[in-house]
Amino acid sequence: MKILVADDEAGFAEILKDRLSIKGCIVEIALNGKQALDLIKSNLYDLVFLDHNMPELTGIELTKYIRENSLKTKIVIVTAYPEIEDFFAKALGADEYLTKPVKIKDVENIIDKYLSR
Repeated sequence: MKILVADDEAGFAEILKDRLSIKGCIVEIALNGKQALDLIKSNLYDLVFLDHNMPELTGIELTKYIRENSLKTKIVIVTAYPEIEDFFAKALGADEYLTKPVKIKDVENIIDKYLSR
């Protein structure tokens, strides 16, 4: 499974990459929304973890781009803002939603869910 982790918190992105790599995933990191968009345009990802609030482009803007371009990529919105509701993220096209601090078990559950498809 090829995954993009887009988050401006480099430490969090690296931890997530390490955990996903253990599951056998190929993982790339983008540290801002523009880097993420460039990678999305030039790669096919099975799953993306998008920080809700990144510099240059937000996770919501990237979600909109992915959906408008009919990409079948599964999208997980990650945010430190608990007031962003699950239904709000999903209404904009996200498949999943995680609140920081992210529990590794929640990440593993998402990976297992999509690996089995």
